[in-house]
Amino acid sequence: MSLNVIIGQNQSLIERKIQELSTNFRQLIYNNNFHDFFLELQKITNQFLFGKKNDIVLKNLAKIKKNDLQILVEFLKSNSDLNFIFVFPDEPTEFLDLLRKNKLKFKVFQLRLPDKRSLENFIAQYAQEHNLKLSPEIIKVLKENYQDNIDLLLADLEKIALLGGDQKSLKQILHFKTNVFKIQDYFLERNWPLFIHHFKKFILEDKSKDNADSLRALSLLFHSLVKIYLIKKGKIGKIKTNDYYLQKLKEKSKNLTLEEIKLLISVLAKTDKKFKKFYLNIKEIPEDISLNYLLSKS
Repeated sequence: MSLNVIIGQNQSLIERKIQELSTNFRQLIYNNNFHDFFLELQKITNQFLFGKKNDIVLKNLAKIKKNDLQILVEFLKSNSDLNFIFVFPDEPTEFLDLLRKNKLKFKVFQLRLPDKRSLENFIAQYAQEHNLKLSPEIIKVLKENYQDNIDLLLADLEKIALLGGDQKSLKQILHFKTNVFKIQDYFLERNWPLFIHHFKKFILEDKSKDNADSLRALSLLFHSLVKIYLIKKGKIGKIKTNDYYLQKLKEKSKNLTLEEIKLLISVLAKTDKKFKKFYLNIKEIPEDISLNYLLSKS
């Protein structure tokens, strides 16, 4: 028997750890009814009597009462030929004590998200574990680019690992993944994590004089909203742009009300005013736009 206890709250880290521990598993989620949960667990293990055995992943166990946990531990003892993975958001002291009391061996995996101060060390350790040659400069770029979106960092680190970590694959992932139109799309969709991720990357890679390209990207957001406003008001004839871009804006306009358009223009204006008065630097523009919007909704 193999008993593994995963402790963590980030789903990306949890799913990756499960994949590391098992390549073939069945999953069962506790739904606050131990009777139903236990019957389903028995049903799954009974199926193994007549076919191939899978590992069993049990999630959402934090609310199981101590008496029910004891029943679960007794069940583990009677199924010593199976492997189990338990997922808890916080350390399950009672459950671990019961495992020790019943002399069941287990491994604990604490999955903690790195904070901004330790993010470089996290990336460097990941690179070492996956035999990736990431220079200190690349690690710093990754830290700047992903510090507000760890899920995307994990996804892209995984891509880098799968592609071998050579310079060509790094460029594919880190340098040719975004453009002003993706930034615009995520902004109009109000997908703030991806908007920040792409716009910040664009700014970090901007080699134009005085960040002119990044400021043009900001201007594009203003102008796209004005065009969508005219579309909503039925004044398409006043819009000067190519047909392809116009059709794209028409699609985006379907999910925007006039009130939302005015709000987004106001959000951009606040950030623009702060930037022009030197209250924030250009790298802070994406986060400030997102914050302005979220505060307006609170």
